[in-house]
Amino acid sequence: MSDVPSRRRALLEQALELALLRDPDFPRLFYEILFRDYPSTQALFKRNSLNAQRTMLSKTLMAAIDHIDDEAWLFEHLAPLGAAHVGYGVTPEMYDWMGVSLKASLVEVCGDDWTADHDVAWADTFAILVRAMRSGEAQLSRP
Repeated sequence: MSDVPSRRRALLEQALELALLRDPDFPRLFYEILFRDYPSTQALFKRNSLNAQRTMLSKTLMAAIDHIDDEAWLFEHLAPLGAAHVGYGVTPEMYDWMGVSLKASLVEVCGDDWTADHDVAWADTFAILVRAMRSGEAQLSRP
């Protein structure tokens, strides 16, 4: 892994920083969109307060972006998170719902500053993050 951030990482950081600058609680918007468009997901969020959930999402996104060029790190840290999410009732299709909702919230907050390059960077990144998280499902089936 290089110490020089990739163009993808720079685009991810730019969009997330802009979103947080314009709306420091943009994760709130993410959850509003997720619950509005996929109401069945709301039942999954009873373990933690919504404030705690928003904080965890922000921290996880920032850590993932910081390490997006290090897939070994992503798999090491996100696989256990994915395994835990199975226990919370998360199904494979829900990852797609989260991706759609996250992108929608970023696009809304970033407005005209959201570009096609941001779109590609986030789509690619989300696919990597989902693969890393879902790799944790395999850990559940091991003896």
